[in-house]
Amino acid sequence: MHLASAIFFTIGGMICHQRPERSFFWDGHQFPVCARCTGLYLSAAIGMTGWVVIKMREGWRPRPIDPRTARTLAIATALPTLISLATGALGVWDGSNITRALLSLPLGAVAGVVVAAVATKDLR
Repeated sequence: MHLASAIFFTIGGMICHQRPERSFFWDGHQFPVCARCTGLYLSAAIGMTGWVVIKMREGWRPRPIDPRTARTLAIATALPTLISLATGALGVWDGSNITRALLSLPLGAVAGVVVAAVATKDLR
């Protein structure tokens, strides 16, 4: 294993279970986080980037977000991920890696927007 891969896997191991059967592979190499975490982190990056692009287009003018609205949206978008986790843990339904990743996209995107809004002082 190359040094960079070892570093990514070590960091990934701190935040994810890294089970091979629940992870994506690229060219025969396992991702450092599971499919659900991959969806969360990729969509969070997209959400953060989207917020920054919006801010740049508007000339960095304030775009205040009501904290209650942000909280409600975060809870609502967490539901697909929570349902996926709960049904898997209960043995009712355990979707594929693609399904796990897709169901985590809304939560990740909203979390990314919230983090970016806090960083730009639009959400306090």
